[in-house]
Amino acid sequence: MLDHQKRPIGYRWRSSKAFILSCIGLSLFSENFLCTFIVPILPIILKDRLHLDPIKAQLHTSLILSLHALASFLSGPIIGPLADKIPSRKGPLVASLAGAIIGTTIVAASTSLPVLLIGRIIQATTGNAVFIIGFAAVASTVRPEDRPKTLQIITVVSMSGMLVGPVISGELITLFGYWPAWITVIAFLMIDMIMRLVMIDNPISESDQTEDEESNSETESSGETSRLLPEPIPDQDQPGYNSKYDDDQVSSESSMVEETKGSFYKVMLSNPHALTAMLCHGVNGLTLMTFDTTLPLYVMRSFQWDTQKISLMFLLLQLPTVAFSPLTTWLNVRYGTKITASVGFSVNAILIWFIGNCGPDGLPFVDSGKISRDLYAASIFFIGVFRALVVGCGVVELTSIVAKLQGDNPGIFGKNGGYSRTFSLTNMSYSFAKFVGPIISGGLVEAAGYYYMNLCLGMLDFTIRVSLKCFTD
Repeated sequence: MLDHQKRPIGYRWRSSKAFILSCIGLSLFSENFLCTFIVPILPIILKDRLHLDPIKAQLHTSLILSLHALASFLSGPIIGPLADKIPSRKGPLVASLAGAIIGTTIVAASTSLPVLLIGRIIQATTGNAVFIIGFAAVASTVRPEDRPKTLQIITVVSMSGMLVGPVISGELITLFGYWPAWITVIAFLMIDMIMRLVMIDNPISESDQTEDEESNSETESSGETSRLLPEPIPDQDQPGYNSKYDDDQVSSESSMVEETKGSFYKVMLSNPHALTAMLCHGVNGLTLMTFDTTLPLYVMRSFQWDTQKISLMFLLLQLPTVAFSPLTTWLNVRYGTKITASVGFSVNAILIWFIGNCGPDGLPFVDSGKISRDLYAASIFFIGVFRALVVGCGVVELTSIVAKLQGDNPGIFGKNGGYSRTFSLTNMSYSFAKFVGPIISGGLVEAAGYYYMNLCLGMLDFTIRVSLKCFTD
């Protein structure tokens, strides 16, 4: 009764999993929304506010956008370990959003390139913190059996922010002007911050997670796609307990925990399964940035399409991924991420190669007329559909690896676990891919042509599919 009286007002709904996941989902959505919100406004900033040379507009645009990815990549190894040292996720999340508001204000008010770049660095660093801490909060809030589908849904929700960001900013600046557009997004971030202040952390304990995993493993058949857990250490009171052998086993496992405690990155980066999961997540980012870099110029040159049709292509690429996410989440739970991701990467490898054939750079029987344009649009749509099978697979797999290690050896990554460092790894791989994606894809198009760029990207997707078969059995 006393404990109940000490609880804050609205404790039940403020600490409910539904409210916590809603807050985190909105936070991740808002950060991706903020990342792409600037894209339609950037030409106006460069011309009317910074008064930069129009001839160098492409160079400055590439610098501003790539700097965001670079700052995210470099901040990951710092944010992850710091976040794991803090038991509560609420404080860091609130601080990260406050930093995002400051960075956004600097970007909006900037009248020189250095000030704009400083604002973007602040946005990238605080946004990266939101992703790392937010996904860690999801992993520590839901039970192990619900974790894969929850992470999959949260990933799709966050990615939808990238889809609506440019659309909303373009409409706002057209209808209301420069400052009303920025004030609207800052107000949105403040609402998000209020929700985080209201939220009360309610993570499940590591022991509860371990008990759930052991309970689930007893009911799983050997034919399922779940991972195999080692035999539990027998209790000393049980018949047949061999004290010498089992005491040695306990001592060995304790020594291993002590040796690996504090060496999270060494453990994970020496694990082929973890490296494959990071590679999967990075290739997703690389694919998106390749389309951002090469698609507009290619369809304008090959099909004479205007900006409206180019926007439609990106809608066809992103919308199916969001729309089919409930189905793919169910498929992941039913068959496992290994099978679904393998199908997704295999089909997309073929489709990515095929779109390189639509136009003058491709196969002779596919001309640059109406049939070629229709085939290109249809292929982009189906790439979006099958991307739904691979989005978030790296996050789910890497989280499962850490959960298994912590279940087998409690405390191996510290008393607060290693989930923040886990998502710093996924964010590092994704951010690095976003940074090098425009450089690699643009260079290949210039050196060899659009067809060979797509051929290389398709071969990369197929290589990922083979890696899944080799490392995640």
